[in-house]
Amino acid sequence: MTSSPRPPQSTPDDPAADRPHLPMRPLWGCGSCPAEWPCPTARHALLAEYRNDRTALRIYLGALMAEAAEQLAQVQTHPTADLHRRFLLWV
Repeated sequence: MTSSPRPPQSTPDDPAADRPHLPMRPLWGCGSCPAEWPCPTARHALLAEYRNDRTALRIYLGALMAEAAEQLAQVQTHPTADLHRRFLLWV
């Protein structure tokens, strides 16, 4: 069992604190911070949104993982195992 990510600590001078942390396609980085998507802030928001239905969250993230694999294959080599870690292992 993995632990849930902690809510990120924001600082008052952080311009990304008020923006939604959404994926930037086709490279799948976070559009609000320099992390890979889903970043810690996005993970926290997704866990809150799907708090009553983790199965639906896994299905949603699985679909996004498939989309990311297809897009990343066109622009760079990206190991599938790494995508599994990024998209599903933390849920």
